[in-house]
Amino acid sequence: VTGGGTGIGEAIAKVFAREGAKVAITGRRKDELERVVRDIERKGGQALALQGSVTNEPDVQDAVAATVRTFGRLDILVNNAGNLFHAARLHETTDQIWDETFDVFMKGTFRFIRAAIPRMLQQGGGSILNISTVGGLKAILGFEAHAYQAAKAGVIMLTKTVAVHYAKQNIRCNCICPAGVVTPGAAGVLEDPKTKAYWEGIHPMGRLGQPEEIAEAAVYFASDESRWTTGSILTVDGGVMAA
Repeated sequence: VTGGGTGIGEAIAKVFAREGAKVAITGRRKDELERVVRDIERKGGQALALQGSVTNEPDVQDAVAATVRTFGRLDILVNNAGNLFHAARLHETTDQIWDETFDVFMKGTFRFIRAAIPRMLQQGGGSILNISTVGGLKAILGFEAHAYQAAKAGVIMLTKTVAVHYAKQNIRCNCICPAGVVTPGAAGVLEDPKTKAYWEGIHPMGRLGQPEEIAEAAVYFASDESRWTTGSILTVDGGVMAA
């Protein structure tokens, strides 16, 4: 699970461990990763902390190799890692912002899939789950983050191309698109009552999601219950895409 030290990634790691998976989590902050590992181990699970960045190819290769070395195989890859997106008008978006955003969200996902597929081919298959966003499916008034949304839209298409071209090798690839979720990364924005009320208001269910609600959906895609499901894009969004 990339970005497994906080937010949605942390929730996915813990729910997977609860379901019996041996979990390796990656991230840039060692303290966050080790805290999640301790939480999992206290409940009888097995977990491995792997510090590194999805923007660094050696870190990606090392993470995949360490997972296989420790647990014997790599059955499930969850591409969740990200950083704070830049909200800006398009004409005010710099090349640096654009490139950094794509390097994390789009290219980081590509790097981990590229590193994982040879292992999955060797062992006869696997499940890849990408975390995108409803912002990769539609433009949302009041939410202007062009680079972020374009990168996340790319993740959705990458999900489909991988699903189609590796289906006969028993490698499945699916995608979850959440809407607004209460995470540590969003905490600063949601401290403002008006901003919080606005974001709650665009969700027909009248509230933001919780990381655990994304994690429960992730369990389905990771498990054998979804063995005939690939290339699927699931919105877990409080009704945003239906509105």
